[in-house]
Amino acid sequence: MKQIKVSLRRTAGEVRKYRIFMRIVPAIMSVVAMSLVIVYVVSVLYSKYGSFTVTVQKYDSMKYALTLSTTPDFYEKTSRLNIKAATDITNIDGNTLPTDLDMINGEHNGENYAAYTFYCMNAGTATVTYRHQIYIANMTRDIEKAIRVRLYVNGEPLTYARTASDGSGPEPGTVEFKTETIIVETDIENFEPGDVTKYTIVIWLEGNDPDCQDPLIGGKFKIDMTMSVIRNEAEE
Repeated sequence: MKQIKVSLRRTAGEVRKYRIFMRIVPAIMSVVAMSLVIVYVVSVLYSKYGSFTVTVQKYDSMKYALTLSTTPDFYEKTSRLNIKAATDITNIDGNTLPTDLDMINGEHNGENYAAYTFYCMNAGTATVTYRHQIYIANMTRDIEKAIRVRLYVNGEPLTYARTASDGSGPEPGTVEFKTETIIVETDIENFEPGDVTKYTIVIWLEGNDPDCQDPLIGGKFKIDMTMSVIRNEAEE
């Protein structure tokens, strides 16, 4: 039986193309791999809130005593709530948020928003006026331009946003931040011993905001909230 010999020959052009191909492929693979790493890092850092802390001012006199709890029966009372709301999110349409956000106690984050419900009670002996303040503790990459903070107080919601970048006033359907760093500051008057205020706070990145653009990617946003007695009604 005769052996059949097969001879493969390449032209100079084919060899040159092959060498170019072998140089390009590793470079392309490196770029793809690097792109995947970058996408992962962006998704991890994207609007990472960190923790949200609520505190009440402490007083020497028992006349003025505000206390916090995640349940309306105040089974566990505290002067500080530290919520691990470290949510990696992307932007959403605020109109798609659940309608029962104010009906779930404690932490109830969604896939692309942070939500928390808690209660503040007058545990003292005096009728007082107290002030709640929500302020920005940390922000990067101007992410506050597209952030929304919705605060329910005894079931009544208001949504807060930074003043529109074009200077035209508040973003549609929102109340402007009080200052660059203070989101809202409100006094609760005639707060009698045993009275309770229910709070729900919701935070998200509003995709319909004109400022919700690529430069915000990787931004961080952290807010805190304080409660403090500012007046004893009996001394008025």
